[in-house]
Amino acid sequence: MNLSLDRDEKALLACAIAFTIVYAFFFPSFYSSADEHHFLATSLQLQQGAFGEKNAEQTCNAGSYSSNGYIYGQNIGRAISLIPFSFGGLPLAMLSGLLIHLLNFFILSVIFKKMKIRRIFALLYLFYPVIFWESRTLYAEPLVLTGLFTAFYFFISENRKHWALSGALMGLAVLSRYDAALGVGAILLALLLKSLRSKKWEKFVFVLAGLLPVALAVLLFNMFAYGSPLGTGYGYSGTMLLSSTIFGAEPISLLFYVGLLLAVYPLMLASPFVSKKFPYKLEFTLFSLAYLFLAARYPPFVFNNSVFTVLLRMRYALPLAGMLLIPYGVFLNELLEKFKAKEKLLLAGYWAIIAVLFAGSIYASAVHSDFLNGRSAVFGQIYSHTPENALVIGGSDDCMYFLNGFFPARRYLSVDLNQQLAGNPQNLRLENFIDGKTYVMDLRYSNREPGTGGRQDVTDAERKKVLDFIEKNNANLELVFETNVPHSLKIYKWVGEK
Repeated sequence: MNLSLDRDEKALLACAIAFTIVYAFFFPSFYSSADEHHFLATSLQLQQGAFGEKNAEQTCNAGSYSSNGYIYGQNIGRAISLIPFSFGGLPLAMLSGLLIHLLNFFILSVIFKKMKIRRIFALLYLFYPVIFWESRTLYAEPLVLTGLFTAFYFFISENRKHWALSGALMGLAVLSRYDAALGVGAILLALLLKSLRSKKWEKFVFVLAGLLPVALAVLLFNMFAYGSPLGTGYGYSGTMLLSSTIFGAEPISLLFYVGLLLAVYPLMLASPFVSKKFPYKLEFTLFSLAYLFLAARYPPFVFNNSVFTVLLRMRYALPLAGMLLIPYGVFLNELLEKFKAKEKLLLAGYWAIIAVLFAGSIYASAVHSDFLNGRSAVFGQIYSHTPENALVIGGSDDCMYFLNGFFPARRYLSVDLNQQLAGNPQNLRLENFIDGKTYVMDLRYSNREPGTGGRQDVTDAERKKVLDFIEKNNANLELVFETNVPHSLKIYKWVGEK
C-alpha cells in the first residue's frame, strides 16, 4: 500500500496541522450562547434514553412543551454527534467543533480529487471566516455541511447505489437543522426538472429512494418528540418555516448576503455560472436561492456590526458558503488551465492569500478566545459564590451557565418563566420555588455595545425584569458578590422569609 503524499497533499496536511496548533493555543474555554447549551443538554438527555426536560429548574429557554417535558428548539443531529464527546467534559465537547471542521476539509479535498481539481483549493474552506468561527463553537451548521459534502461526493458518481446513498446523506444533513430541507428540496427539484427534460429518471428515483427512509424516520421522530410529523422544537410547524422563509426574507437582507458571498471570496456566488466546466448549474442555482431566502429571514442589521463581526452574520448561510466552494474550486482550476504560462505566478498569489487568511485566523482566534474566557470567568464567579444545589434566579441567557450532570449541581429559574419555559404552560410561579438556598444574579456584559431590535429587545426586557425583581425584593436580598471584571455581575442571597 502506497502511503506517499503528493505535493498538494503535503501542503494540505501542513496547513491542517498549523491550524490545529493555533486552535489548541487559543482553545475555546467555554461556549457563548444558550443555543450551544441546548445541544449539550440534549446530548445528556439522549445518553439517558430521554428527550425533553421535565424539571423546570434544569431547563434553559425551551422552545416548546410536550408530554416529554420542555423541548429545545435545536434539532438532534448535533446533539447526537456530541454524545461521545460529552462524556469527557466541556473541553472534549468543544474539541468536537475542530474535528468536524477538519473532517469537512478532508471531504472537500476528496471531492476536488474526484473532480480532478487541485486539492489545495480546499484550503479556502479551512479559513473561510464564518466556517472557521463555527469550528470553535457547538453550532450545528458545520455538521449540516458534513452531510451535504458527503452527499455531493456520491451524487456526482455514476453508480446507482451511490445515488441512493447520496439521498440518505441529504436526509441526515436535515437532522442537524430542519431548514436544510429547503436546500435538499432545491436539489431534488433540479433533478426532477432535468429528468423531465431528458426523460431519464434513474438518478432522481435512486436519490429519492435513499432520501425517503430517512425522511420517514424524521417524521416519526417528530411525532414522538413534538406531537406532529411536521412539528419542530421551536413550537411551530415545518410548513410555517417554509412560509416564513418565502415571505419573511427582507430585500435588503438578500442584498447583504448576496454581496458578502460575492465579496468575501471574489465571485464565489457566481462561480457555478462563470465556470464553463461545472455541470451542476441548475442544482446550485436553486440551492443558492433556497439558502439566500433562508438566511435573509434573519436580518443582519439589528446588530452593531464591525469589520470583524460583519462576516459572522453569514451563520445561517454557512452551508451555502461551504457548498459554493465546490464550483469555486472548479472556477479557480479553470483559471490555472487558461493561464498555464502564468501558473506559478497565480499560485504564488494564491499562497499569499492563504497566508493572509491564516494570519487573520490567528488574530480572530485570539479575539474569540478572549471573548470566551470572559464567559468562563463568569461561570467560575457564579459557582464560587453559590453553594451546591443552590437555586439561582437570573434572566435572558443566564441559564447557559447551568447544566446539571455536566456542571456542579445548581438549580436555575428565569425571572421570566414564560420566556424560559415555552410560555409556562404549567402556570408555575417563581415564588413557589424560593427557599433558603436561593440566589439572584444580575449579569451585564458591560464591555459589549448593546444592539437594537430583534432578540436584543427581548434581552433588554429580561434584564430589566431582573432589576425590577431585585428592587421589589430588596428587603429580602443581601449582596454577597459584586465585580465589573470581566463583566458586571452582582449576586444576591435571599435572606428573607419565603
